[in-house]
Amino acid sequence: MNFNLLAAGLDESLAEIVAKLQSLMDSFWIYIVLALAGVVVIWGAYIGIKIAIAHRNEEKINAKDMVKQLIIGIVIIFVVAMGAPLLINGLSAWVGA
Repeated sequence: MNFNLLAAGLDESLAEIVAKLQSLMDSFWIYIVLALAGVVVIWGAYIGIKIAIAHRNEEKINAKDMVKQLIIGIVIIFVVAMGAPLLINGLSAWVGA
């Protein structure tokens, strides 16, 4: 009997945590996206300058590797940015079930 009360209390606690996470993500989502976009633009400009001033072949190769890393970073950021709300909604559905 005690286990049912404990489980009900745990479900309510999880529901509160998920609701707070959803409200936090909703309130900060635009700022997170803008900050990440700003970082990508600044880093892309930095890499572009490095490519433009590269004179030796190894500098050009390093700059091209940095472009590859930037693209991989953008993909990872996109996956995390799209996955976080889905994860929170999944937690919400799981707690509600």
